[in-house]
Amino acid sequence: YRARVEYIKGEPEYQPWRKQPELTVWLSIDSPHSTSGFGISLPLKEYAPDELKRLIEEEGTRQWEKILAKDETERKETEARIARRDAAQEIARKVAEAAGVEHMENKR
Repeated sequence: YRARVEYIKGEPEYQPWRKQPELTVWLSIDSPHSTSGFGISLPLKEYAPDELKRLIEEEGTRQWEKILAKDETERKETEARIARRDAAQEIARKVAEAAGVEHMENKR
């Protein structure tokens, strides 16, 4: 994956989720099938260029890994749900066939 910083902006403290001033850094990730974007937060202060780059890489990588893990969990849950649905449909098909009635497949 390749990442690039789209923008950096300063945010004052406000709203329940932002209790102190911070830098919001928006990253775009070029992945094989799409472009994804997400934000990271850093303490609001001045940084040396190397320090800022290191912090963005560290926090960006940490957040990206969390996103990938969440996506993998959701994919597995979806596959399991589809497998359960298919198994239920197979039983229903057999029951309908034995009863001599039409089996209506649920595509959802």
